[in-house]
Amino acid sequence: MRLVFLLTVLLATISCQELPEKYRGEEGKKLLERYRTQFVAGRVVVDESLQEKIPKERHFLIIAVKKKDNPMPVAVLRVTDPKFPFKFKITGKNKISPDRFIEGELILTARISRSPGAQAQTGDLIGSTEARAGDRGVLIKITDEVQ
Repeated sequence: MRLVFLLTVLLATISCQELPEKYRGEEGKKLLERYRTQFVAGRVVVDESLQEKIPKERHFLIIAVKKKDNPMPVAVLRVTDPKFPFKFKITGKNKISPDRFIEGELILTARISRSPGAQAQTGDLIGSTEARAGDRGVLIKITDEVQ
């Protein structure tokens, strides 16, 4: 009970803190909005024709998020031995560089691979879709096999 009281007091104290200077005014509001929508969420499904090609042994699902105008990934999520359909939410925690934002128009690519590496390999299963930062309910359908 005492711990609950202390946590409540701590939370009340923190929540009453003044907003830092850099987040005040119009520019600050824009920056806060960038952080607020810095995510994309949805699910990955595998086309029926490729279900039997999902490796039975250890494998990885790699979801890469790229800005539509830049081929370098902004964020990457790696999952070991996922079950499909796989629900995901990629946030700022998954960013490759803290200086880049998940924002604007995006291309999401999902790949099932025996390797956790960045490069696609022969036999990997892959699919992609377009989305916008802040979107929920994004569907990535894996429809192709890398030759």
